[in-house]
Amino acid sequence: MSARAVSELHILPPKCTVNAKYYVDEILAGPCQDSFARKRYTGTILQRRLCQNMSNSVFQQDGAPAHTSKLSQQWCQLNLPNYWAKEVWPGNSPDLSPIENLWA
Repeated sequence: MSARAVSELHILPPKCTVNAKYYVDEILAGPCQDSFARKRYTGTILQRRLCQNMSNSVFQQDGAPAHTSKLSQQWCQLNLPNYWAKEVWPGNSPDLSPIENLWA
């Protein structure tokens, strides 16, 4: 999500476990990459580009094992501009993660 738009919500199938492969193949390389590729400045929040300039944005994750795996770290490094490796991520704080407010 950004101030301009959101990505599509990914709903897991029943009894699905999110491992690194599932995360990369079904989430990052699917709906997330589609969201990053949007070019429109108008339309619904699911049609507009997430940021005016993706090279000025930061893709933030938490410390979930699928997010910190070598596979997902490599995918993000290759496919996302300005990606911060897990060693650079800020500490666990709901104040730093706007998604925490959305869940509430």
